[in-house]
Amino acid sequence: MGDNEQNEETEAAGGFEELISGIETEMNAQRLHKQGAFAVTAARISGTVLTEAMAAGVPHELAKDMAADTWNSIMGFQAIELPHAED
Repeated sequence: MGDNEQNEETEAAGGFEELISGIETEMNAQRLHKQGAFAVTAARISGTVLTEAMAAGVPHELAKDMAADTWNSIMGFQAIELPHAED
């Protein structure tokens, strides 16, 4: 294999890596955009739960818990139960 052939293969490999890197960057940007849009939608839904619960007469703390549960459910988080301190 001559020097010219090796240089051509190296350039081809570099071009392929640049192409793949560009595609990966674009896909990551699109994924991040979708995740952001999903989080905004989850926030809007959770806010609606809070607003509607309070409008229906649900106590504020319970309405906040309902909204938090909604957010956690949509976003796929597990609720963490903290033990209540007894006075």
